[in-house]
Amino acid sequence: MRGTSSCFTAQLPCSTSATSRPQTRQARCKPVLPSRPSQLSLSHDLADWRCFTAALDREVISAEAPQHEFVNRTTFPAPAAGVLQDNATLFVEEHRIRAYEVGADQKTTISTIANLLQEVAGNHGVALWGRTEEGFATDPVMVAMHLIFAATRIQIEMTKYPKWGDVVRIETYFSADGRIAARREWFIKDALTGELLGRATSTWVMINLQTRKVAKIPEAMRQKLARFAPNPLRDAFDKSERKLKLPNLQLPAEIEGPVQVARRSDVDMNGHINNVTYLAWALETVPREVYYNYELEQMEIDYKAECHSGDAIESLGSSIKEDTNGTGIRRYIHMLQRCDDGVCRELVRARTTWRLAS
Repeated sequence: MRGTSSCFTAQLPCSTSATSRPQTRQARCKPVLPSRPSQLSLSHDLADWRCFTAALDREVISAEAPQHEFVNRTTFPAPAAGVLQDNATLFVEEHRIRAYEVGADQKTTISTIANLLQEVAGNHGVALWGRTEEGFATDPVMVAMHLIFAATRIQIEMTKYPKWGDVVRIETYFSADGRIAARREWFIKDALTGELLGRATSTWVMINLQTRKVAKIPEAMRQKLARFAPNPLRDAFDKSERKLKLPNLQLPAEIEGPVQVARRSDVDMNGHINNVTYLAWALETVPREVYYNYELEQMEIDYKAECHSGDAIESLGSSIKEDTNGTGIRRYIHMLQRCDDGVCRELVRARTTWRLAS
């Protein structure tokens, strides 16, 4: 066989001439695997193998194969980097929604939204006073005093959830809120159309990392908050809409979710279980038929105490009985608690509002 160009002539009739080109499909090489193992030995000329594989490719990719049209999406913008605007009182950043940030319907989850808000808030801090080795973009003054900001309340309302591949534009700013608290606001928009998708507000207090207790905001930090706060203040929610009291959960609860164990991977840069983790645990007490047939319109969550990795967390929930005027809206109250030796401590209380999925 060596030195020949038979191309397995017994089973694959074809010509290997460089100038020979079949004019019809019938004249092409038809790939037929050799019937005897000996015919697959390394003694075959390399040209034979090239002829065989070439014929096989032509057979698979034939003129009769289905033709696919590829849609050329002309508008697929890259997310813009974060930037300070309006005399450094506003921070704007864009993010593309990734595949692992959506559910089965290709829409983002509320956990994704909360994570994006947290990410943009941290990047805002980095833009103002640089990166530090402790906490979420903690100001150097705070680092020296072992202080961090910790959320006590977050309220998120979504009019429309972005989908996989969408680019969202998030605008955020902050301001002082009394002697021991600060407030941060967010607006979530479609980066392509400018459509308002959602809004959020939050309240934060100073925590001393050494004592784990609430501390006053240092005067130097208060001056920074005043300097970089918008004037006049721009609120995501009217005062009448935010900080609404969440009702107590009457025990026994209607719904008992699975017991959650705080994992080491749930601990964030501030050294405690991340805020978004609690939010996800609370949603485990939403009835299945609501979770899969309704859409979460608003979530209000109060953080009352922290837990640590290894703690077992109980998740409880009940429906809120109220007249919704035929809108189909459903509301639930949720509670997370940690119980030790029969003594339970409330960690988180939340209220969720659901609308029928569109």
